[in-house]
Amino acid sequence: MNQEKVPTQQARELFIERNAIQAENSGLPRIAGRLIGVFLLDGGPISFSELAERMQASRASVSTNTRLLERLGVIERVTVRGERQDYFRLQANPFAISIEQSIQACQRFSVYVDELLSDCELAEDAVARLQEAQHIHEVTAQALQDMLAKLNHDGWKTSQFEPQTKPAGTKKGRKNGTPQ
Repeated sequence: MNQEKVPTQQARELFIERNAIQAENSGLPRIAGRLIGVFLLDGGPISFSELAERMQASRASVSTNTRLLERLGVIERVTVRGERQDYFRLQANPFAISIEQSIQACQRFSVYVDELLSDCELAEDAVARLQEAQHIHEVTAQALQDMLAKLNHDGWKTSQFEPQTKPAGTKKGRKNGTPQ
């Protein structure tokens, strides 16, 4: 592989655009993916006005997408001494935060299914579908917890999330004594 290196700015822009397409394919706005690409490359802090200029997007669009990325735990708003505008930087480990949020979502789903099954009578086929979906969510949560444990073991820093083997409030068995 004796390929000629692409100029740095061209390679950066290609990475940012590829990240934008990947984010869009995952359900995020394309500009959110571009912002993630910029923060992965530069870290921050980056001013709001600089982001708007670099994205060649409206201030409203940049504002909407920075708020989205803040909620998702990808970036955080920071202050810069002597500056009045907002600055943003990449969270310490946005990937761990994303994994942790996925674990919590899977665990919440499992609790919702348990509550539904204990609160009402459903047709057998509905119960079977719900239990199958719940099982998939439980296996997914456990696999993600195992992945975080391995990453921690490998020295990867995760947040303060304490993995649970079963979410609080989850019952030991299913409706009518069906095993988990």
